[in-house]
Amino acid sequence: MTIDEVKERVHLQAGLDLELTNDHGITLKQALVPPQKITIIDRLVRNGRLKDRQLDVWLVGQKNAPDGYRIIMGEDGLKFGLAANGFPTDGFLILTGWYGNLVSTFLAM
Repeated sequence: MTIDEVKERVHLQAGLDLELTNDHGITLKQALVPPQKITIIDRLVRNGRLKDRQLDVWLVGQKNAPDGYRIIMGEDGLKFGLAANGFPTDGFLILTGWYGNLVSTFLAM
């Protein structure tokens, strides 16, 4: 996807909900940021062991704090999720989960 395609997908998903406020007291409009391609870690823990894999995603929103949640969109544009800081030694943000559409993800933030 191109940046323009991501912007269009976010615009369509946001619809008339730009003034919707989440539990952090910010609106969806305030949370949205210009799309940027980033890498995150999809981390699984099995039998006491970490299994990490890197995913390329689009950063499309964030809480207005440096350590806050980030709203991400899958590379295919079909799902939205949240990412956050992981361990201090992690080189990338950690996927906290996929929440479906943009509005559901924003409200889960």
